[in-house]
Parts: sequence; C-alpha cells; structure tokens
Amino acid sequence: VDIVAKRRGNSTDRPERAGSTAEPASRSASTSTPSASRPPGSPAARAKARRATTPSQPGQRLRRWAIPGLLAAAALIVVGVLAFGGAATASDPPGGSTSVRAVLGKAEAPVLIQEYGDFQCPSCGAFARLIEPQIRAAYIDTGKVRLEWHDFAWIGAESRDAANAARCAGDQGKFWEYHDLLYQSQKGENQGAFSKDRLKSFGAGLGLRAATFGACIDGGSHLGAVQADFADVSSKGFNGTPTFVIGTQRIVGAQPFEVFQAAIEAALATK
Repeated sequence: VDIVAKRRGNSTDRPERAGSTAEPASRSASTSTPSASRPPGSPAARAKARRATTPSQPGQRLRRWAIPGLLAAAALIVVGVLAFGGAATASDPPGGSTSVRAVLGKAEAPVLIQEYGDFQCPSCGAFARLIEPQIRAAYIDTGKVRLEWHDFAWIGAESRDAANAARCAGDQGKFWEYHDLLYQSQKGENQGAFSKDRLKSFGAGLGLRAATFGACIDGGSHLGAVQADFADVSSKGFNGTPTFVIGTQRIVGAQPFEVFQAAIEAALATK
C-alpha cells in the first residue's frame, strides 16, 4: 500500500476509485464503478482508472480503490459491511466448459464465505496475508467455515493471467498454495510481477508438473472461467475488491478480523 501510495500520490475522491486507508492491514481494489466492481470499457479507460485514487480516510487501516462506474446505480462508495440478500453462484464459462470452484475447508462446514478477489489488488493481498490466517485458525480449521474463491480480475492482463494460473495449479491440487504465493509476490500492477514466465516459476517452486502447468498457462485454459466470474460479479453489482459475502452480509475491503468474526458468528447463530 505504501508503494501504491507513493506511486499515485495524493488524489481526490473521483468516480474512478474510492480510496480508503494507509496501512496494509485491510485493503481492497475494485472495478469499473465507484468503490468497486465493473470492468472498464477499454484499455485506455482501464489505464485512466488506475491513475486515479482518493485520499485516505482517518480511522481506516488500508487503501481501497474504485474505477469509473458504467451504471448510475453503482455510483455510491461502498465501505464496510452492507446488508446483502442473495448468495453468489458461479457462472459457467463460455463454450460450455467448466472449471472447478476452489473451496478451502470442510464441505460440511455450516457457514460459507464467498470471496471475490484480484491477485494484483493490494488490499486483497493484505487480507490474504494478515486477516485470512486468523479466519483459518478460528473458523476454517475448526470446521465451522468454508471459504470459496471467485475471480474478480479487473486490474489488467496480469490479473487475468494470475487467475488462470491459480486455476491451473488447482488442476494439480495446489490452488490455495499458489493463491498464497501470488499474494506473497505482489509487486506493482501489470509491471511483470505476474508475467507468464514468473507464473510458471511459481509453479516450479510448488513442485507442479512443469509441462502440464506451462501448457495450461500458455493456452489460457481457464480464462473462460475467469471471464465468467467477472461477468457474474458485474451482474451482482459488486464494485470493490476484496468483496466477501457471509450469510446475509456483504463486507467490502480487508476489514479488521473482528468485522469478519461478527458476521461469521451471526451466520453461525442461524444454523
């Protein structure tokens, strides 16, 4: 977050992005609408969106962004926990092929957390490194919660390639290990940190079958599923990364562990 802040400098509150905090303890990225989720219409629009940020807000712990909204209804900045009525479902990718949804935790766990993230998003990385381990220890490892991944790859080509690569790793049973490695390896946006060669090297470090993994990356085997996830996110009107759905609540941004704890306990109370 500090690197991003230095690179972008002070900014004003614009529809392109909603900023939040200063420290990498909770961060969220977003897409084409203010404070979060919708694809920019063109490469030029994406570039413009990534240049705009908003000032950090007192009392918040991490920076969150948003890109210009395509729909007027998505023009509000979403921060914190919002009531949400429906559960997210995966869309089938174009062409009728399917891609397995990555889920961490026991299938019988009573509470489902749906996470919508981008592997280049700094706030998503802060959540993965700082907050998710607490959720794993308290709720996932104890069989109370399962975490389901949804790609919200809006930042650029390296986001889509990284999402595809993570699914390729999932083909060999290493999605979550690769997920963690990607978030440990963030370095700027679309600057080569997640080039295809580097994505392949990450797989080698995890002992993945190199030929199979490399072919999956080069062939974009799961890009259809990644794009289908993005279309699903857009249809739901989500506009920030990371976004989480827990029971009837939606959480936007890498909020403190206590925010997730309250939502999880509320969901457990209904079971």
